[in-house]
Amino acid sequence: LFEICHMLTSQNIAIVYISHKLDEVMYLSDRITVIRDGKNIVSMNKEDTTQEELIANMIGRPLENLYNKEKTEIGETVLEVIKLSSRNLFHDIEFTVHKGEVLGFFGLVGAGRSEIMRAVFGADPFDSGAVRIVGEELTPHRPDISIDKGMAFATEDRKKEGLMLRLSIMMNMTISNLKRLNRFGVVDKVKQQDAAKEFVEELRVKTPSIAQLAGNLSGGNQQKVLLARWLMTEPDVLILDEPTRGVDVGAKVEIYNLINDLCAEGKAIILVSSDMEEILGMSDRIIVLYEGMLSGELQREEFSQENVLHLASGMSKEAV
Repeated sequence: LFEICHMLTSQNIAIVYISHKLDEVMYLSDRITVIRDGKNIVSMNKEDTTQEELIANMIGRPLENLYNKEKTEIGETVLEVIKLSSRNLFHDIEFTVHKGEVLGFFGLVGAGRSEIMRAVFGADPFDSGAVRIVGEELTPHRPDISIDKGMAFATEDRKKEGLMLRLSIMMNMTISNLKRLNRFGVVDKVKQQDAAKEFVEELRVKTPSIAQLAGNLSGGNQQKVLLARWLMTEPDVLILDEPTRGVDVGAKVEIYNLINDLCAEGKAIILVSSDMEEILGMSDRIIVLYEGMLSGELQREEFSQENVLHLASGMSKEAV
């Protein structure tokens, strides 16, 4: 693609390149315009700016505040995972998550992060072990039981596993909460519409109406719709698997602010991410995986890229 762009510009053809991948923008562009909330914020020559300055203009504040993890009081244990194992996928996985805490999960490709979370939620079976919420074991272990007991899971692939792209925003937001929106066994359409409108406003979903198809939204707004669905169930534990993948910097900041708000309310958050800066910036603790096993756990005072990558490569914590 880059070679084609260079070939076309060498033939005096003008290109407008629209992207939130700033390394590509900086590589290809001669001039750059930043747009935020439908307004032209700034235009400049590439040599007169930096990625940091672009981000500051995109989010409306300096880059150092991008990962603005607020300190919250860590409370009692909400979720407990005990010696969870699934043949050829992961082995003896144990961890706890507490009220008001963001527990980060990091691992290289193939480490088993998403597979573990799917098993914890009940979407996939496991061979042995147990999952407990507030001391109560989830049996039978299925997604509907997990939801009823206060767990929610925003999957990493919102298009294939998260959203129903040909259905409306309203249906996507409310589908997991229809039990609370029914009257005498029939869904109350007024309640359903009101609930969807409330979350569209709260999460600042950019859409002409709640009747808009989810597939017509931008990546960031699709992610907000998925998050709204699970927030509507009022969970105690929220698993976020790659919550900012494929969204622009502005949407990332809004998701980080949402995480802070949820922690302040006492929610327990599991943040699964391959973004090193995100994991370091938003977690209270980090669990690192290596080939389906727990490689180590880091407290906030131990956070560094080197420590995380050493554990992700299979080195012991003592070696770190």
